Amino acid sequence: MKIKTAMLATGMVIAIISMIGNYLFFVSKQLKEPIMLKHYYDTQVGVGSMLEFQYVTNRNDDTEISWFIIPNSDIRLPVSSDQTYQTYRHHQLKNVYTTITEEIARKLNKSALEMTQLEVYFSNGDMKLMDIGEIILHEFKENNSPFDFRAGGGSTDNTGFSVAVATKDVNITGLEIPYADKFEKSIKLYVGDTERTPPNFQSPKGELLTIDSFPIHKKKGDYLSFDYQIQFEQDDKNKHHLYTFEIKLVGNDENGETFSFPDTIFYKPELTDKDIAAIVQGET
Repeated sequence: MKIKTAMLATGMVIAIISMIGNYLFFVSKQLKEPIMLKHYYDTQVGVGSMLEFQYVTNRNDDTEISWFIIPNSDIRLPVSSDQTYQTYRHHQLKNVYTTITEEIARKLNKSALEMTQLEVYFSNGDMKLMDIGEIILHEFKENNSPFDFRAGGGSTDNTGFSVAVATKDVNITGLEIPYADKFEKSIKLYVGDTERTPPNFQSPKGELLTIDSFPIHKKKGDYLSFDYQIQFEQDDKNKHHLYTFEIKLVGNDENGETFSFPDTIFYKPELTDKDIAAIVQGET
């Protein structure tokens, strides 16, 4: 009987130690405060346009973001929704959407708005100044390029395309790309002359664009297809960020006037537990 009692007591001690260990491990993984992902947006917006933000917080945290304020101003960004996008063992990734107001649109009439930080106000009354990456907002304007847009699209595999027809003779002389330092090894661009019709929108891609591709000549009526493909290397921390920006082919038309032909890049990462761990540990 004494032996059974001793074994029972030993088992209880082991169980208690295990529970304490599990609790301490759980506590060690908890964030003291949410972590905002980095967002690299260089885009045109108008009243009602949506901006998406993502942040990491503890899995059992039900606090939400109520609104943003641009630092050193009274400009407020209202939040339309704050929802869980994906859950992990100890954390959750949340999506926040905010809307461009008339106040911001009026400011963009004068100049672009650049943001690297936001004051973030939470539903529990807390306020935190958070780094958000680099966001540049421009007033929406129609692009008067000598191309008639015909089709475009993108896919969850981080590819996209646009197709247009030249309305006059043009000479494409170069390429403009924001955040080139982050995409130097990760993006491939293709230029072709193929019309795309459903359901085969994703073929073909044309010729890989390099510095030696220019100049590119297009005559009136010629098709221009412009494709992108994004694939980050496994150890590239830039893959953890969100991106929205325009890549622009630039050149001159038959009258010598300069132009640009834009294609919008959208990239939203699909993060694994390993990626979340790297973000939590400040490795990105």
